[in-house]
Amino acid sequence: MPDSSFGRYSGGLHGRRAAGRPAPRPWERSFRCPSTARRRPLEAPVRRYEDFVALHEQISTGSGPPLRPLWWTGISAALGGGILAFAAVVALRTMFGIEVPVFAGDHSATVPAATSYALCAIAGTIQATALMHLILASSARPVRAFAWIGAIAVALLTILPLTLNGPFDAALATAGINLVGGSAVVVVLSAVVAGSRPFPPDGRAASGRGRG
Repeated sequence: MPDSSFGRYSGGLHGRRAAGRPAPRPWERSFRCPSTARRRPLEAPVRRYEDFVALHEQISTGSGPPLRPLWWTGISAALGGGILAFAAVVALRTMFGIEVPVFAGDHSATVPAATSYALCAIAGTIQATALMHLILASSARPVRAFAWIGAIAVALLTILPLTLNGPFDAALATAGINLVGGSAVVVVLSAVVAGSRPFPPDGRAASGRGRG
């Protein structure tokens, strides 16, 4: 190991240790001998630049989360679900005399009951879209995570009307509408995200991160 006028110099970079000895101080690196300077790899800066360019190209070519298709689909599904919920309440109350939804009460008018149920459907669909947006930013498998959460939410919305005090036919009809509408929202949002951005399986994703 070459010596300088201020002590031994390891030839390594600042902040590292070589052969158990402390790294040279800044004023020692200014006086290293030419033989030590020649042993430093000259291609290291070029390799760092090539790695930086490759990383930049990979980031720029990669596609981001499909937020725009998700929100367009979510808003469309919310409006469509609200209209269908309004029509279902009006049809069941007018044609069959079933006081849907069960939480509206027996003596509520048809139009206010249908309007409140439609607003609940719209709000639930918007909340489901926002949940998928959040899962896209925080989960490696957003479709699977959203499907699990959506299945639990739909099950709760299906069971909840059956626990309320009211006519059994109204509770059963409300539970059926919640089941069909909630399942449709979960399926549509999951299909939009899965079709807009391909997500690799867990094994491939893990191996790709390990190689990088």
